[in-house]
Amino acid sequence: MANFLRTTLVANRAEAADRVFFEDLPVNPLSMVVVTLRGVMTSADTATPLSDLLALVPALGVSFRGQDFIRGSLSDLAVVNALVCGSAPWGAAPNATAGGSWSLSVPLCFGRRPFLTKECLPAVRRGDLVLDVSVDTVVANADLIDIQIETVELLDETPESYLKYTTGGVTFGTSGSHAVRLPIGNPLLGVLLWGTTVPAGTAQTATWEKLRLKVDNVEALYAATNWASLNGDMSRRASGNLDFLHSHVHRYNGAAAAYASTFEPGRPAGVLESYAYLDFDPLSDGSYMLETAGRADVVISRDAGTADAGRYLPVELVPIRGAGS
Repeated sequence: MANFLRTTLVANRAEAADRVFFEDLPVNPLSMVVVTLRGVMTSADTATPLSDLLALVPALGVSFRGQDFIRGSLSDLAVVNALVCGSAPWGAAPNATAGGSWSLSVPLCFGRRPFLTKECLPAVRRGDLVLDVSVDTVVANADLIDIQIETVELLDETPESYLKYTTGGVTFGTSGSHAVRLPIGNPLLGVLLWGTTVPAGTAQTATWEKLRLKVDNVEALYAATNWASLNGDMSRRASGNLDFLHSHVHRYNGAAAAYASTFEPGRPAGVLESYAYLDFDPLSDGSYMLETAGRADVVISRDAGTADAGRYLPVELVPIRGAGS
């Protein structure tokens, strides 16, 4: 019978200034780390952007003896966990006024689902597995007051694989075609993309406007695809799992006659507009995942009418040597 243990690693630690802190993670097989932020609103705007809250942790990593298993902004990590692991961020803002409290909880998983006994980090020795967190205590519409971190261990399990996802950055100096190389060796489940430029108004340009995937210079899986289509696919993949990231709100202005008897649905500045996902595991069972072992080159070929910065976050399924034999 499977058995899990949920433990508090950091309990309501006050964050009074910007800093980076480090914590040793547990030694048993690790399924998930849950990072929860709590703070106060600095604006009476009930539609305070979720992106502002995620920006309170601009960088986070989990490393084993210096080798990264997870690395990225809390925003990137929240989106990839919602898409790949079915574990979206969630939170509460019961007092949506200046000085009102809010909370935001973000799960970081090491398997395609939390609590999967065959997909999690294996047991380690104390001090080998380290979490580092960068905090920015003040952003445009909210202040960070404290942080909670909890872990989920799977006791007495022998996993066969785990997820690895680390963010890479690229600056395209010109418009047109460019190649972005992906890691080789482990199967790839997909690649999360973030772009500085996304379609807005009448402009349809995007940092990752047109894309294709090439393996050893031969088109694979994505012979040709476009940003808007990928952005739509991303939302369909997770469906209701992304409601919170869509920043869906209902606003009411009692002083305006047009709103006197109804709540107006709306979407303030959200998170997902800047993301798209190249999905190599649409059934979440590994049947389509991209095998890269023995390959010389795995490349995203990007073609766009803009020159600016982007990020890409490959999701690798790393086999554990000797497991399952």
